[in-house]
Amino acid sequence: MAKRNKDTGEDISLFPFLSVLACVIGTLTMIIAAIAVQSLDNDAVDQAIEYQKKEEQLATDTAELEKLRNELKKKEAELKREQSSEQKKLEDAKKRLAELLAKLEKTESQLQNISIEGPKVNVAAQTEEISKMEEEAKSRREKIAQLQKQIDERKLPPKESEVSILPGGSGVGFKPSFIECDDGRIVIHEDGKTIPVRTAELNTNPDFAKMLEKVKNQKDGTLVFLIRDDGLSTYNTARNFANSKGVKNGKLPVIGDGRVDLSYFTKQAKNS
Repeated sequence: MAKRNKDTGEDISLFPFLSVLACVIGTLTMIIAAIAVQSLDNDAVDQAIEYQKKEEQLATDTAELEKLRNELKKKEAELKREQSSEQKKLEDAKKRLAELLAKLEKTESQLQNISIEGPKVNVAAQTEEISKMEEEAKSRREKIAQLQKQIDERKLPPKESEVSILPGGSGVGFKPSFIECDDGRIVIHEDGKTIPVRTAELNTNPDFAKMLEKVKNQKDGTLVFLIRDDGLSTYNTARNFANSKGVKNGKLPVIGDGRVDLSYFTKQAKNS
């Protein structure tokens, strides 16, 4: 008869514990994945909302720009109508004065043809009247000359517009030297002369280097950049060169497209 195994106890199985652990790990994995997906969706929604806001802002800005353009066209049309009306008034005045002058000359001719043997007249009164008429004729001739001058000036080609540069802040305590910045170039203003320099040639141009050295060695010297609407990129490049050379500098905006007028600073320098 076979011997009975001494280990009579039952084996302990770990399968239920491992199953529960696997389920817990799977559940946690699904929760983490859901949170990550939700986070990505929120970012995408936020980006979509921000994009929609930008589109609405762009549409608003575009509408405002179109409105300003229409107002500008309207103002230009009104100005043309006013100029045409003024021109017509001047032409009518010139015509009227010419008619009056012709009548006056005719009267003077008639007076010269009066017979000496005619009836007696008050010579003194007639002389005084003739003097008054001559004075009136002289005055009218002067008016005709003035109106003719105005008409001739209006027929001249328009003068180049100017943009006056005025100091910002206190405007005292420094000696300014000016460099104008526009699209693709700078213009050096010195002693009433202008020297254009392309932006790509700033690092090798002797005139620009000379200006930087002059301002750097000048007591209270300051290099003032005059920035046009399209010259911001050029200003940044030129300013970096000035800063690298230790040149004190500042900036002023140029409003408009006319020629730069620095007469304020010229007069100020002469008076100082």
